[in-house]
Order: sequence, then structure tokens, then C-alpha cells
Amino acid sequence: MDKKMLKRTRFFVSLIMLIFFFLCARLAYLQVIQYETYWSRAEKNRLRILPITAPRGEIFDRNNRQIVTNRPGFTVSLVDLGDGYSDETIASLAVLLEMEVGEIRHKIRSQYYRRWLPIRLKTDVPMQAVAEISERRMELPGVLIEVQPIRNYVYGNFAAHILGYLSEGTVAAWVEEYWQQQNYRHHIGELVGQAGLELAWEPMLRGIDGGIQVEVNSTGQAIAEFERVEPQPGHDIYLTIDIPLQLAVERALQESVERLREEGNRYAGEAAAVVLDPQSGRILAMASIPSYDPNTFHRDFPELREDRRRPLVNKAIEEHYPVGSTFKMVTALAALEEGVIGRNERVFCAGTVTRYGATKSCFRETAHGALNIVEAITKSCNIFFYEMGLRVGMDNLAHYSREFGFGSRVGLRDIFGEKKGIVASKEYKRDLYNEPWYPAETMDAAIGQSFQSFTPLQMANYVSMIANKGIHYRPYLVEKVVDSTGEVVMLAEPEILYHLEAQQSTWETIQLGMVRATLPGGTASRLAVLPVSVAGKTGTAQAAGRDSSIPSHSLFVAYAPVENAEIALSVFVKHGGTGGTTAVTVALQILEQYFQIGLNKEEADS
Repeated sequence: MDKKMLKRTRFFVSLIMLIFFFLCARLAYLQVIQYETYWSRAEKNRLRILPITAPRGEIFDRNNRQIVTNRPGFTVSLVDLGDGYSDETIASLAVLLEMEVGEIRHKIRSQYYRRWLPIRLKTDVPMQAVAEISERRMELPGVLIEVQPIRNYVYGNFAAHILGYLSEGTVAAWVEEYWQQQNYRHHIGELVGQAGLELAWEPMLRGIDGGIQVEVNSTGQAIAEFERVEPQPGHDIYLTIDIPLQLAVERALQESVERLREEGNRYAGEAAAVVLDPQSGRILAMASIPSYDPNTFHRDFPELREDRRRPLVNKAIEEHYPVGSTFKMVTALAALEEGVIGRNERVFCAGTVTRYGATKSCFRETAHGALNIVEAITKSCNIFFYEMGLRVGMDNLAHYSREFGFGSRVGLRDIFGEKKGIVASKEYKRDLYNEPWYPAETMDAAIGQSFQSFTPLQMANYVSMIANKGIHYRPYLVEKVVDSTGEVVMLAEPEILYHLEAQQSTWETIQLGMVRATLPGGTASRLAVLPVSVAGKTGTAQAAGRDSSIPSHSLFVAYAPVENAEIALSVFVKHGGTGGTTAVTVALQILEQYFQIGLNKEEADS
């Protein structure tokens, strides 16, 4: 070998040795110095922690009948295998799941903090979509199909405003604060309660998720299981609601609205009713019409949002309305307690009266003649109560209104959204219009007009207080909460919030007038067919603006049996006409259901 060839050989040998040295050094760096780092990355690629969603607590009625349960359903999730999320995979999933690409990317961005965990794209996925995804597993790396509990509202739109619904959407800041007070935290992308009991009792219903450690292949599919932590189901909730009674209330309201529409009343469409136990505050039924189905809420949401009847609003507690003559027991109690009239003193009704430059009339200008306070309640005489309002004065009238809980929340805490309502007063008008109060306005306020505006729940509480002679119980919906082991963790007890003190004779006088109102000759005489004694009061409230072409609102409040009241109820039908027709008819159906009274059609219509 000549010197030139030897020199070249030595150069290439030296180059190979240098390369070999660098390769060994790199290998040593990766396997020794960076061992922990790359071992961890390899394990993350090979091993995954898949969360196991805890079943939410179920909801039952007062007789242990299921209202809300869970059923198995498919959830499609996406996991980052270390190289990010494939555009092709996202595009394919958008088609298969009937989602927008932007929607999927938004979920990925909002849940980037959990990129090593599955990001749930869609729950309750149809079987056809699941089959198509399964067939294309190799083309869709990182896509997981899981079986998870799906919320199931057994009776569809039954008690929807009480139960609420679930959604991945954000919740209001005050809700977050409330949950934090309950030591509860949730993460973006998780299904949480958005209304009703699902919202208010989210910390109890949620449960604690479990997890499973699995080995995955290159496409992210699990091929082996190593360790499992079982989830802890949420607490079950037992309500004060009675399913047959709730169904009867909803059906009666819906039928009344449909009947009005069929008769050409284009304004009808909204109604609400509340049924209470006046001896405890338990809510036996609470209905708001129109309603919605929590099972299909997300699909129906665009239509629900555009509906002018506002089906998402719980009209039993979130809306307040003029109450008309159902208010007259407040005026009667104020007059008797202030001593401006005796039980047997009579006031003459000629059908109309002119006082302070204003001419007022009875309903349809009916002349009742001379009436005492019992007869005035029975016949709902406006002229009598105009006079009582003037004698009592606006300040006293406002005071006794507040004694019944009007103008304040009555204390329901199991669901949110209860409104305070409005008590007519000099102060309210001054704050609203900066104008003085006139005596003629007191006359209106005395019969439930003017600014008087209360919720159906407040009206049910009001008639309950008349039934039990002044005791204001906190209304409640949740009777008890039971954990997954069967232990009772919360048991509700009746709570007295206030006691309106009045003379025994005052209560008896008012109650007698209400009893006679449900007998022949009274404004609610349709209830005379019942074998149960009922005390009630009708109301017909003028719509805002007092346009005579717009039907009035129909109201009715009652309790029964008179001797020992078991239920108290309020019924409101917006633009339903006179209280003695629409609202009383609804109340009749409610009472028939509660007392299991079977009437034939002729008796019910008489």
C-alpha cells in the first residue's frame, strides 16, 4: 500500500471512530443522563389514565318513584398521543359526529389543561356513528369510545322547571361562588347542572369520578388494563313532589291554555300553579306552562329561545303578576285588625261608586246591596273593598301585605330564581315616578290592582297562612338526601319563618267568607260539587295597560279541607279571563286528583 492510500485509510478510520464516539456519547446522553425524561414520555405514550364518570345521583318523588335516572350511552373523546391533534382526524370526526370543526377545536383549546386525558367531544352518540368510528379506528388515532352514564328524565317534560338540565356551558359567577361555598369545583367541559335542582344541588348530585390505568397502542386504543379506581355515585335526592299530582296539575294547566286558544284567545299560552302543604311548607306540586323536555333540551334550544311564551322561565317563581281579587283577604284582615269595621257592619254596593274624583265599579257593575265582610269576600264585591282600603289607608295596607310575605322572597332555597314581587306603596310609586300617592290609587290597591304584583308561589304561601292562621313555613322541595351507601345525609324539617299575629275572630271571619265563595252563590261555586270542604277566592286581574280588548288574567287560591287543611294552592292563567271560570276549573282538577275524587263529566261541568 503506498503512502497516499495509507493516509486515506487512516483518515477514514479516524472519521469512523469519531462518528462512533459521537454516537456512543449521544446514546449515553439519552439512556443515562436523559433517562428519566424519556422514560416518562414513553410511559405517557404507553400508559393512560382514562377517567370513569361517576353516575349522578338519582331523583325520586315523595313516594320513592324515580323521576330522574341514568342510562348507559356512548361518548366519543379525543386524546393527544404526543404529536398534537390531527387535522384529518378532526375533520372526519366533525362529519361523523355532526359537529362543526370550529366547535371541536374550541373544546380542545378550552380543555388544553387536560391534554393527556381524553377530551370529550360528544355524549350520547347514536349507535350508527359509533359503528362508523369503530370501523375507521386505524384512520382516527387518539379517538376513544367510552360507555358513560347519560341523564334520563323519565317523564320527559314533567316538572322540567323543578328538575333543570345539564350542559357543558359555563355557569354564572354567583353560581360558581355558591358552589365554592359548598367546597365544590368543576372543570371546563364537564356536564354540570344549569337550572333547577340539577344546578342548586350539583355538589350533592355529582359524585366522584374514578379512573382506569390502561396500556394503549399507537392509535390510542386500550389494549391492557393495569389498575382501576371505582367512581363514587352522587347522592340521591327525594322530593316532596307527588308524581300523580304534579302530572294532574301540568295536564290541567295545559288543557286550560289549549282550550282558550281553541276558543280564539290568541293571548293565552302561559300558566302556573303551586300546591303546598300548609302545615309544613312542603311543595306537593309546582308547574309552569309552557315547559320543555330536558332529554332533548340541546336539540330544542334554538326553538325554545325564540318562543315568545318563554318556556325556559319558571313562571311559578321567576315571574310576578297582578293578582286581582285574590288579594282581598289582605284588605279584610287589615280592616278587621285595625278596627275600621266590625264583622256584622254593612257597606252598601250600588254597582259603582265615585270617590276622590274617580268612578269605580264592581265586576260588570253588579249591585250587591248591603254586605258585611263575609258576604263581601263571598261575592268579591269591589265597592266594599274600595271602602275598606280608604278606611285602612295605604300605609297600613302595604304593612299587612308585607306581613303575608309579599314584596319579599318567601324562602325557597332548593331551586334558584325566586322573585320578590311588588307591594303597592307610596314609597314604591315615589321611587318609580317621583310622584305623590292619590287616594283613588289606594282603592285600586285594595282589590289587588295598582302596582300589586306577586308570584304564584307567594300566593300559595299566602293562602297557606290563611289556612293555618298566620304561620309562614319555608317552602321546600327536597325532603331528604341519601348517599350511595344508603345513609341519610340530609333530612328536611318544617321551618317557621314568621307568624302573623291576628285575632282568632279575624281568621275565622276571613275563612268563612272563603268557604262560602266555593258554595252556590259564591264566585267559585263550581267547587260545590266536591265532597270535600274548600275555602277559596277567585281573582280577575286586568292586563297591563288596561286595554279592554286583551283578556284579563285568571287566578284562584284555595285550601282544603277547611277543618284541617292538607293542601293550599294557587293557580294563575295568563290572559285566561275571569278567575271563576278558567282558574277554578284547573283547581277543581287538582283537588279531584289530590283527594282521589271520581266525578263524571256532568258533575264536573255543573
